[in-house]
Amino acid sequence: MKKVFCLLVLSGFAFAQTGLKEQFLMLQSTSVAKRRMAAMQLGRMRNPASVEELMKVLEKDSDFGVRAQAAESLGNLRNRKATPALIKALGDKNRNVRAAVIVAFGYLRDKSAVEPLMNYYKSEDDLGLRISALNVLGVLGDEKALPLMIESLKDKNSRIRTIAAQALGRLRNPKATKPLLEATRDSDKNVRLYAVRSLGEVGNKEVVKDLEKLIEKEKNNSVKIEFARSLGRLGSAAGFGVALEAAKSSDKNIKKSGIRALAAIGKVTDEVKNIILEAYKSKDRVMKREAQLAASLLKIKLPKPEKKKAPAKKGKKPGSK
Repeated sequence: MKKVFCLLVLSGFAFAQTGLKEQFLMLQSTSVAKRRMAAMQLGRMRNPASVEELMKVLEKDSDFGVRAQAAESLGNLRNRKATPALIKALGDKNRNVRAAVIVAFGYLRDKSAVEPLMNYYKSEDDLGLRISALNVLGVLGDEKALPLMIESLKDKNSRIRTIAAQALGRLRNPKATKPLLEATRDSDKNVRLYAVRSLGEVGNKEVVKDLEKLIEKEKNNSVKIEFARSLGRLGSAAGFGVALEAAKSSDKNIKKSGIRALAAIGKVTDEVKNIILEAYKSKDRVMKREAQLAASLLKIKLPKPEKKKAPAKKGKKPGSK
């Protein structure tokens, strides 16, 4: 049996290697479509031996579509040997190639790409690509990007300000406290929401009094609930009323946000228990999961799920064998 298994494994390996060689040959084809297909397949095959070939394609292929596909596949392979080639490709003349390269960095999670990405972000004129680069820098979560993120909170584009606010929460650096507090007064609701959320993630309790005043002035309901949640994370129950009203809402999204805020605040009343228990009975899986998490944090005992009864065995008919 072991011999048969070994033969199957070896034959599968041989097939994979044959497939790999075929794709490498296709990369040399005069047909753009075939080269692009080969680059795509190599990314799907996830074989480390493909990295070198795809790097060559990224640098030298005459077709931008093939180069873009090579960049995408290098991201799928998640092999950091490709980082230098991808950094070089940030200077590619074609927008699609640069876009694919930026996304690939998000998959590789190689922090050696942080400074090149920062320089690229500063020099790129295309707004969409700047947004993408900033987003990936946030995913990489390196402290080197902190000054850039703080500076981006003042960008004229609200999407960039939003991503910057979100990224600063991931960094959890106290130096971001003051800029984020200023961003809670931004004219764009999404910027305010992520600025408030990030303040809760940074965890600097010095902002509690400011947030307690700002929650009263906030007019957007979603942002107001986020204020309540962050205040809870910072040890203040000032947003309890806001969270409670949201958790009683008939709007599912508002209700879920309210339950999260109640869990963060940590104040347990009979009304809170009833809300959590009711949400736990929901057929909405996300709602049920939010209720489970909140119950765990608030130490609310949930009913045990009912065991499905096994179907009764049918008795044999008289005279049957």
